[in-house]
Amino acid sequence: MVVYADAAPSLAGSTIMLTIVAFITYGLRVYCRLTRKSWGIEDWIMTIALVPFAVLVAGCLGGAFNGIGAHNSTLAKPGNEKYSVEGKKFFLIFEVGYCAAIIPIKLSISWMLIRVAQGRKAYLYAQYVVIAMFVLMNIIALIFILINCIPVEAAWNEEALKNGGHCQPSYVLADVYYACTAVNILTDWVTAFLPIPLLWNVQINRNTKISIIGLMGLGILASLSACVRLKYTVALTNQVDYLYGVADVVIWGFAENSIGMIVGNVATLRPLFRILRDRKTSDYKNYNRSPGYGTSSRTGRANVSRNYELPEIGKGTNHTTTTSVIDHNRRGSVSDGDSQKEILDNGQRPGEADIMVSRQVIVAASVLPSGDQAKIEVPLARWTIGRFDRRDDLSKFGLAVNFPGALR
Repeated sequence: MVVYADAAPSLAGSTIMLTIVAFITYGLRVYCRLTRKSWGIEDWIMTIALVPFAVLVAGCLGGAFNGIGAHNSTLAKPGNEKYSVEGKKFFLIFEVGYCAAIIPIKLSISWMLIRVAQGRKAYLYAQYVVIAMFVLMNIIALIFILINCIPVEAAWNEEALKNGGHCQPSYVLADVYYACTAVNILTDWVTAFLPIPLLWNVQINRNTKISIIGLMGLGILASLSACVRLKYTVALTNQVDYLYGVADVVIWGFAENSIGMIVGNVATLRPLFRILRDRKTSDYKNYNRSPGYGTSSRTGRANVSRNYELPEIGKGTNHTTTTSVIDHNRRGSVSDGDSQKEILDNGQRPGEADIMVSRQVIVAASVLPSGDQAKIEVPLARWTIGRFDRRDDLSKFGLAVNFPGALR
């Protein structure tokens, strides 16, 4: 039998939803890092964070089914008396998990910025100060939570209080919460806005800058959760309906940690987003290609095979590369991009000949100094088909060129 009433469903629902998202994003992070062989210190730190985060999840879910969020009137019903004790025990587990989990989660995000800011002492020192602030404050809060009641059992067991145990006044714990939350909010905002000046002069394209700054700026959402939690911290001094009052503290405290983990994971998923974007763009172009630019509307689908061979391009240099494209079209389908055609007609009826098209395109390519995606600059490519003489850009050929050296 469990107590699952009043605010408990909201606590359980939000915990389950955010936990699922956090673990999914972590799994995607591991996939991106391992496939690109770019596993770093910040990934180890986030992995370590999973242990206290699991303790935090246990405290929230266990509390939702054992008294946290329930009114005193619900707990006073016959058979529910024990959940007043169980609820306080799980609230202590939540407090320990909160302080223990938020340190490595925030540290992982900060270490990512430290890696980006290599060589910029002002930004490095600023981030070191941020790290020192939230690590020290949360360690102090964790120690106080553990010694708030002596013995620790006195935090939930009234018998321990009667046998000589004692706890600090409730307002003292509330003050520690206020101080800890204020430091976490301040460091969240500094961490969120630090990438803006850090990346402003980096030699990468504007869209990449915006995406990185936007992803890191999502950390503001975690600080907003902390701001909301401040409103409910006063419930810690509520001795009338204590377990119901602390339900909002638990909900928003868990949201702060889980959103922080989600943001830290999502910030590493740019390679995955790039793959999805490129695949979507390629599918869109193939779907919307008109009949005159790849297949013949009279003879059906074309079976096209393209091979691209491009040498590695160094950083900050310009090269001229010749790209050969071989198109094999079946059932008489004609490709518009042929400058040379070789038709093998071995007695087939009209419409059954195999057509092999060999095309050469001169591609001027350059790579940005930062090693980001290559820029392809092909103003015009000349091609001839039968009696037609046309000019068009590279996109009409359906070329998709990838270079090594993409930003991890």
